[in-house]
Amino acid sequence: MSQETGPRILLVEDDTADRERTLEALRKHGIRYEARFVTSPHEALDYLLGRGRFHERSRYPMPDLVLLDISLAPMDGLRVLARMREVEALRSLPVVILCTTAEERERATVESVRAHMKPVSPDDMRDLLRMTYPSMATYAAMRFE
Repeated sequence: MSQETGPRILLVEDDTADRERTLEALRKHGIRYEARFVTSPHEALDYLLGRGRFHERSRYPMPDLVLLDISLAPMDGLRVLARMREVEALRSLPVVILCTTAEERERATVESVRAHMKPVSPDDMRDLLRMTYPSMATYAAMRFE
C-alpha cells in the first residue's frame, strides 16, 4: 500500500445507494484510497482471480481489502467468501461482510464471519479499517487522531 494512494479497496455491492454511502464513509475521514467496485458475485471472483475482462493485473490490481455485501444474487456474499477461502492466494486477503439487517448480521455471525452493519458511518469505517486490515492501523491513526 502506498501512502500516496492509500489502500486498494474492492467494494462488491449491487446497490448504487449503498455503494455511495460506503464510499462516502471513507471520504468523510479523509482516507485516501483507490476503490474499485463490482456489482455481482461472479465479477468479484473474476476480479480477484484475474479472469475474463480482469485478466490484466496492471489495470486491475489485487485489493488490500474487500468490502463484500452479504445480500448479493445469485450467490450471496458468504458463498463468495467461501469460494475465496478455497484459493490459497486469497485466504489471507482481509474481507468485511457488509450486512443490511439484523438477520443478515446474525447469519454472518453464526457462520463465524466478522460482520459490520450497513450503511457504514464514517466512525464505523475508521474502526472497521483498523480492525480488519492491521497494517492500516498506523495509517488510520495518522489520518484520524
